[in-house]
Amino acid sequence: MVQRDLYLKKLEMYAGREEVKIITGMRRAGKTTIIRQFIQELENGGISRENIVYINFEGLIYSYFRDTASLRGLLIEFLQEAHDRMYFFFDEMPCIEGWAEVLCEMMNFHNCEFYVIASNQTILYENFAKDLGYRYVKIDVYPLTFSEFLEFKKEEQKEEGAKVEEPDLIVLLKEYLRRGGMPGIFSLEEKTESCVENYLRDTLSAALLRDVVQVGKLRDISHIDKILEFLMSHVGETFSPKAVKDYVKRQGITISVDTVYSFLDAFIGAGIIGRVKRFDIKDDRELETQEKYYMADLAMRNAAMGDEEVPLDAALENVLYTELLTRGFNVYVGKHGTSQVDFIARKGDDRTYLNVCAYLLDKETVKEEFGTLTKIRDNYFKMVLSMDEETKVNKGGIINYPITKFLVQV
Repeated sequence: MVQRDLYLKKLEMYAGREEVKIITGMRRAGKTTIIRQFIQELENGGISRENIVYINFEGLIYSYFRDTASLRGLLIEFLQEAHDRMYFFFDEMPCIEGWAEVLCEMMNFHNCEFYVIASNQTILYENFAKDLGYRYVKIDVYPLTFSEFLEFKKEEQKEEGAKVEEPDLIVLLKEYLRRGGMPGIFSLEEKTESCVENYLRDTLSAALLRDVVQVGKLRDISHIDKILEFLMSHVGETFSPKAVKDYVKRQGITISVDTVYSFLDAFIGAGIIGRVKRFDIKDDRELETQEKYYMADLAMRNAAMGDEEVPLDAALENVLYTELLTRGFNVYVGKHGTSQVDFIARKGDDRTYLNVCAYLLDKETVKEEFGTLTKIRDNYFKMVLSMDEETKVNKGGIINYPITKFLVQV
């Protein structure tokens, strides 16, 4: 089984520290598998299995734990018999307001540490950080990046007895766009295109039902498909919630802008989509309107939408968006006057400006992709990524770099 070292190394780094480790991400993005691999590492490192408690709260045995009293009682029952440090792993932790206070209490009086895994951000209720005494670290798990996809692909070829050859990154990137990054597609008994699409549609349906409708306690869901359909049809485009409202109205359903905001927040909380705010480069400030939205997994979007595929430029934007988040960047859409930069990747005081397109085929495309970047009068790094296979330097000193090489760099 392929190990997702990016996340395992983070867990290793935080292990033993007096902080609750909160692992979030879309359902079936691989959180549970990562945790099981980490538990195996703990055992290999000498931690007794008796001191490791893994609880899946979606299982029948623990499904009735829905309040702080039952949670506290459960923990005390385990801790009373403990002689060494206890490691608790709570998978699909329910949205219990006050859970953080209980865990903080246990850490204060017992030798233990906690790992909380959730497919919905609503677990992070308003005052959870204060209740934890601000002793927590949050680890977001995303579907496979392109480089992880290559590792899974290599393992798949070995299992099938196929010869592992030098990868053609362009061919594999196109396959990645088609199959997506949900780890479960590599565990399917049949990996035909129809089987993969069915799996992805089922994954989306499960996330919508459990992590949007049930967790969000949404009553009227007659328009949920229309709102999601609009988002899926406008990947990588700026728009306002009013545009969503108007689209739904044209389908014969009247909703308010507040309802649109509620559903957008629910989709984001479930990890189905991600919101990217705009940043005014000239005024050096974050903007509150005309955000962009991207899918957690493009192939899942394509499976749900059928024949309507995302344009290649937008698909590559989506891939780059996930890649930047995985690498720990804060991501914004750049505004420079009337022009736009696809992404500003910020980490600390540093930033990088990135435009991405399929190919630089003509002078007009070159002007569009490089023009905005050359107008930005600062010394931060600027780059245009494309599927062109040669690295070139524009007259303004801006690099055109192959996106395939960028995605596999560590």
